Amino acid sequence: MKKLLAKEFRLCMVPMVPLFYLFVLMLLIPSYPYSVAGFFCCNAVFYVFSQAQMNNDLTFTAMLPVSKADVVRGRVRFVVLIQLGMIVLLLAMLLVRRLLYPIANPAGCDPCLTLLFGVFVTFLVFNAIYLPAYYKTPHRAPKHFLMATIAVFAWIVVFEGAFIAAGAAQDAVPLFGWIETYLDCIPTFTGAWIAQIAAACVGASVYAVGTWIVCKCSIARFERVDL
Repeated sequence: MKKLLAKEFRLCMVPMVPLFYLFVLMLLIPSYPYSVAGFFCCNAVFYVFSQAQMNNDLTFTAMLPVSKADVVRGRVRFVVLIQLGMIVLLLAMLLVRRLLYPIANPAGCDPCLTLLFGVFVTFLVFNAIYLPAYYKTPHRAPKHFLMATIAVFAWIVVFEGAFIAAGAAQDAVPLFGWIETYLDCIPTFTGAWIAQIAAACVGASVYAVGTWIVCKCSIARFERVDL
């Protein structure tokens, strides 16, 4: 598997990946739905698959002395590393934003650890739709990306919209008030830190388990493909 990962880095890593990483700078924009930054990492993953498809990488890798299952596992692990790289950069940018101007975000989730929950789920939604579909019909990759993009933005609307609604109705709905106090804020007390760390951990756990299931599903589909 290490050799397959090395192959992915050498043959499939495209310049678009570090370029799209720069979208973490969106956290410096006042009043913006910051979870959109996660979509651009998904876009980078699509460019990886597109470059690999142009180079006929799928057939090349399948001809190596590895199983079809390992072909999928190698690419999925490569995707996970790309996405975790974005998470690390987001963490760093959250710190920078906190130091520069720790103010609330009226356009959605505040620049805080709760944002990581939204981004983890964004990655999972993309993986769950794009990867199994790709490994069933690789030649329809653009169509699969379009469907995954629609689903990702539907999730972003729900995620960011929930915090906008919580901010608007926090005095009328006790649950919204709790969300605004503990989850949708720049944490300044222990309770908020605990709630937001827990939210980020839940997001990470859902992402890990979900992507593992997605990998299994993708393997099952790819094994039925006649290359």
